[in-house]
Amino acid sequence: MPPVEIVAEAPSPKQMAEVRKQWAAFQRLRRNVHLVYPLAKEAARIVREVDNERERLGRKSRDYKAYSRRLRKELFEKYEPIFREMTVSQGILLIKLIHRETGVDAHSLIRDYMGGLQASFWQGMAKLYGSDLKLTYDPAREPLIEAVIEEIETGRSADWVLQLYEPPIE
Repeated sequence: MPPVEIVAEAPSPKQMAEVRKQWAAFQRLRRNVHLVYPLAKEAARIVREVDNERERLGRKSRDYKAYSRRLRKELFEKYEPIFREMTVSQGILLIKLIHRETGVDAHSLIRDYMGGLQASFWQGMAKLYGSDLKLTYDPAREPLIEAVIEEIETGRSADWVLQLYEPPIE
């Protein structure tokens, strides 16, 4: 058999730089989801717990109000240092994932549990830092986040994501 010469054209440095930049952005997103997703799961668990207590004790009862105050104090002590260390992009991701896990946006949750004035205050703080508590999560518009969550839940990497970052061949 005669020898065959195989020639492939390498991607340009500009194309490789773009792929590297996209890959770095994906790795940042992946790291952020790994950091924030457990907090969103915990938030959903707490919301279910509080709803059960509210239903059991009654929304206006003295016992529920005492429970609510005690829980709010415990949650602020436990999670405030974590939230203070978060970046804005991690906070935005947390807001979206809370909506994914609970089905309700963060603004509505705050309004329901803490009142409209508190919700307005925290919405103003979020806006000040370039975020919005009314953000919602749409899995069709966030396929990379869904892939990372699938990776977390199943323990396997989503192979299709890796294909997005292969260098383009012209």
